[in-house]
Amino acid sequence: MAPTVQSPDAQSVCAAPASVEEDLRRELDFARKRIAELETDLARQARVRAELVHLVSHELRTPITVISGFGRLLQSDARGVLNSEQRHFVDETLKACRRLDRFVGDLMEAGLSGGTPLAIEPVPADLHPTLEAQLESLAPLLDERGMRIELELAPVLPRLPFDPRRIEQVFTNLMTNAIRYGRPKGVVRIATALETAPDGARCVAVTVEDDGCGIPENDRERLFAPYVRGEGQAKGGGLGIGLAICRRIVESHGGQIGVDAGELGGARFRFTLPLRPAAGLDAGEVR
Repeated sequence: MAPTVQSPDAQSVCAAPASVEEDLRRELDFARKRIAELETDLARQARVRAELVHLVSHELRTPITVISGFGRLLQSDARGVLNSEQRHFVDETLKACRRLDRFVGDLMEAGLSGGTPLAIEPVPADLHPTLEAQLESLAPLLDERGMRIELELAPVLPRLPFDPRRIEQVFTNLMTNAIRYGRPKGVVRIATALETAPDGARCVAVTVEDDGCGIPENDRERLFAPYVRGEGQAKGGGLGIGLAICRRIVESHGGQIGVDAGELGGARFRFTLPLRPAAGLDAGEVR
C-alpha cells in the first residue's frame, strides 16, 4: 500500500506570506511616519535659524551705528585734535565697523541656505598687501594675548583675481579663530605658496595655523556647516557661522578651504585661490 502523503494545512501556508506582508507594511508605515517627523523638525530648525540670523543682525546694527557715530565725531576733531597715532586708531576702528556692517548685510542676504555662491567682485590684485593690512587691524588682539606672528610668505606671487573685501573677511575670520583658540603668549603662523591644484590649475594657497589644542579629525569637515562648532569650541562663543561663510566665499572664487593638524600642534586652516577667474567670473585681464 502506498504511503499516505499528508497535505500541508492550506490555511497555514497562506498565513505565512500574509504575516510577512503585514510586518513589511507596518515597517513601511513607521518609516514614513519617522520621515514626516524629521521633515517637520528640519523645517522648524530652519525657521529658528532664520529668525536667529535676523535677530543677531538686527542687534548688531545698533552698536555698529553708535560706535561709527562716535568714531566719526572723534575723526572730525569736534572734541579736540587727535595726534597721528590716535587718528590711526580711530581710522582702524571705523574700518572695522564698515567691514562688520557689510558682513551683517551679507549674512541677511545670503541666509546661509541653498548653498548658492555669494556675490563677489574679483579684480586683478596682489594678495600679500591685503593680508598684511588685516594683520595690522588685528594687532591689538594679538597684543592682548601676548601672541606673535610667524610669516612664511612666498617671495613672489603673481597678481590673481579675487574680491579683496571678501578675502579680508575670510582671513580675518581664520585669524580671530587662531587668536581665540591658540595658546596665550603663543604663535600664529601664516604662510602663502604658489601651488598646482589636483586638476592641474595653478593657485595660491594661504594657511593660518595656531598652537592650540587642535580639532578632532571627525569634526574637521563638520565645522564648515552652518551652526556647527567642534568639541571645546562652545566655550569660545560664536554661532558657528563664520567658517560656513568662509567656505562659500572661497568656493565662489573657485577655490577650496579645509583644516588639518598643523606642525605647531593646533589647527591649520588652508584655502586656495586660482590664478585664473572661476567659470562665470570676469576679473579683467590678469597679468
